[in-house]
Amino acid sequence: MRDLQEELRRHLASELHGSHLGPWIHDIVYGAHDGIVTTFAVVAGTVGAGLPVGIVVIIGMANLLADGVSMGAGAFLSLRSERDQYERLLKEELQEIDDDPEIEREEIREAYRAKGFSGEDLERTVAIITRDKTVWAETMMREEHGMMPPGSSDNALLHGVATFLGFFVFGGVPLLPYLMLRAESNNFVLSIAGAAFALLLVGITRSLVTRERIYRGAIEILLIGATTASVAYGVGVALKSFAGV
Repeated sequence: MRDLQEELRRHLASELHGSHLGPWIHDIVYGAHDGIVTTFAVVAGTVGAGLPVGIVVIIGMANLLADGVSMGAGAFLSLRSERDQYERLLKEELQEIDDDPEIEREEIREAYRAKGFSGEDLERTVAIITRDKTVWAETMMREEHGMMPPGSSDNALLHGVATFLGFFVFGGVPLLPYLMLRAESNNFVLSIAGAAFALLLVGITRSLVTRERIYRGAIEILLIGATTASVAYGVGVALKSFAGV
């Protein structure tokens, strides 16, 4: 006889969404992709303008730290705002249940009638849901507002930190040749190679997370990075004489 509970446990453990690592991978990939692209764009733009190595390092590090902190804070605030909005609406639903339970019960009935429930099945479903006030309110949140409990927002700070680390660690790759304070002409070539490798790694990771074909995510991210860098380099070259560099 099949042990469905045990099989379900193994199934969830084998999926990224069933793993404790899953949410953090999303944050790291998100931060890493933006970190590589934006930092390499800064490097390409400054190199295109013919700026000295020291300037490349200063502007690159300023971008790496400022944008990294900004992205981490953005992820943190986004999750906190999501939680706050959910809690506010949930309180309103609980109050409405207290004020006029018959109307709220009818809303549940209409929602499940639209799903194809009818007759005794419909009434039994409504009775079960409205038996527990918390379940009732959470069902209203899902059916009326399209919102699920934002469980991950309880770790909003950790998600923000993961986003920052992804941005800072991977975004620093294009700067490595310049951080070594070497003035050789192949610094930019090494930066291109490092950025390309990092983008491919992030793209492959993204494909594993999203269950896409591995090459699809890698190529997409690499093309985005190449396009961004080309634009930044072109702007640097175009504005070099204008800025009097």
